[in-house]
This record gives sequence, C-alpha cells and structure tokens, in this order.
Amino acid sequence: MTNEQMIEKILDKMNIINRGAIKAEEYNRADASAVKEIYDYVMNRSSLSISEVDGIVEELGQLT
Repeated sequence: MTNEQMIEKILDKMNIINRGAIKAEEYNRADASAVKEIYDYVMNRSSLSISEVDGIVEELGQLT
C-alpha cells in the first residue's frame, strides 16, 4: 500500500471532512515507516478521541 493510500484510509477512519488541509498526494515522499506506524495505530483503534485526532493530524503535518 502506498503512502497516499494509507493517508486516505487514515482520513476516512478519522472522519476528516475538510481534506484541504491534508492532501494525501503530498505524502508520496514522506517516510513510509512513519506513515505506516500512524496508519497501524489508527486502524487498530475502534474509535479515536478528539485529542487523539488532533495529535495524529499534527504528526501527519510534520511528515510533509
């Protein structure tokens, strides 16, 4: 799975409606292991708190 595909699935799982701030195509050159780590965390959670979503968005922002 590509970084872009993982980012799309992360955004889907977190119910991010405004995707203008996080564009999956911008993560093609990001560290694949970091994206995978975030992806695994999000996908293994049954739900995410607002503070977790905020933290994940912040982490994603540091990867681009």
